[in-house]
Amino acid sequence: MRFAIIYPNLDGTPHSLDMGVAYLATYIDERTDHQVKIIDPTFHTRHWRDYMRKQVESFNPDVVGISVVSLYFDYARIIARFVKTIRPVPIIVGGYHTMMNPDETAAVPDFDAICTGEGEHTLAEYLDRLSSGDDLQAVKGLWFKDGGVLVKNEKRPFNDDLDSLPIPNYNLFDDIDNYLYYLGRLYVIGTRGCPYRCSFCAESVLDSSNPGRRYRERDPKNYVAEIEYLYRTYRNRGMKAAHVYDAVFTFNGSWFREWAEEYQKRGLHEVLPYTTFLKADQRNASEEKLRLLAESGCLQVRIGLESADQGIREEVLNKKGNSPEITREILNTCNRYGMIVKTYCMIGIPGDTLSSIRKTYEFSKTPLIHVPLYFAYTPLPSTPLAERFQSVHRTGGTERIYSYHFSRGAKNEGVPSWYVPWTLIKSYVYYGTRLAWNIFLSNPVIFIPLMLSRIIKGLVFGAPPMISAGYALIHPGFWPGLSRLIRKRWLRSRFRK
Repeated sequence: MRFAIIYPNLDGTPHSLDMGVAYLATYIDERTDHQVKIIDPTFHTRHWRDYMRKQVESFNPDVVGISVVSLYFDYARIIARFVKTIRPVPIIVGGYHTMMNPDETAAVPDFDAICTGEGEHTLAEYLDRLSSGDDLQAVKGLWFKDGGVLVKNEKRPFNDDLDSLPIPNYNLFDDIDNYLYYLGRLYVIGTRGCPYRCSFCAESVLDSSNPGRRYRERDPKNYVAEIEYLYRTYRNRGMKAAHVYDAVFTFNGSWFREWAEEYQKRGLHEVLPYTTFLKADQRNASEEKLRLLAESGCLQVRIGLESADQGIREEVLNKKGNSPEITREILNTCNRYGMIVKTYCMIGIPGDTLSSIRKTYEFSKTPLIHVPLYFAYTPLPSTPLAERFQSVHRTGGTERIYSYHFSRGAKNEGVPSWYVPWTLIKSYVYYGTRLAWNIFLSNPVIFIPLMLSRIIKGLVFGAPPMISAGYALIHPGFWPGLSRLIRKRWLRSRFRK
């Protein structure tokens, strides 16, 4: 059978390369007899309908799959409706939104089947049985519609053997070279799940969505071997960094140490810097782990600060173990090692006040944070915090929008409706200007040509100007110079101990 899988990004922002789509497409391509094609409108949003029609008509799929994350849920519905007008084939959807909200997802008329867990094995069995005409009720992890009746099959346990999955083949993306040019990195992952239960995060729901262990680890040496393979394959096509996407990369000390030693043993620390999530607490960001990060080639850590108000963090977000004092000490150590610190902050959180929002904004002014990113809180449906959410900005239509680009945050008493969007704009301008200046100081020769080329290409792709400029600023081509500047400043700063 011919199977087309769609990544429904209509934002015009090439902010990430979907690993879930890559894993699924590669598994079908390498482990089954079915033909597969990825249809990705990310770089074609100006005329996405024409692009989608051309792709569907030329490939002529027997089945279409759509990857559904909550923030693109409505895009998935719009695309499914459009695809049905071109070719009325079965549409199966999967992704964490379908795992968290299977009934809501199944209620969409144009979705014929949904995958209620991890997709590789379920999707392969689904295609096999469709091809042979066998009964679909034997496929674990599948819900499907039969004559208008929704059939809910038994759920499939989480896959414990992550090392059995093939290395994602990013060449299945027609626009992989555009991604590499724009982002300068490929996304890699060696674990699935997260042991923590932050109230706003999908993991607070996914842990109990299917049988088995949600948090699992691959063999760390196998993980490094995959990164090396990707680097050897794509280094001449624009891969300048590895984007480690593990939720808690340093959580297991012995696992992380083995990974770091293998990364250095293969010499990757000298040629391929990487960026990773870092939970800023004493377990995940100890002195030893931060040293290992730096020694193994980590040039950027991404920290979910969320809020600088300790009450909001602990009582609302369920993020415990990192007080402002501990966080500052971790930030200081990261700067000592020359690691770029990127933080993610949410404002308009249920319970936020003018004081807590200002506290978060002011906290980001420390020179120890180099890339502060701000978002309006958007509820991920079914998460504990979503229950406290009162209202989110809606478009003029009837469809819900789960998107950071539309949300104004929760309605909190004492916080005017204009305050959250105003603070977002202020943060983009102030912190964006500060980052641009630091990047210019650290990379004066390549700053103008690199920035202009990526801004112009971003605009061609259909990305808004501010988004194009923002993603140009965080290109890994700037990282080595910025890292040296951070280290130099720390050596002569008041933070040095």
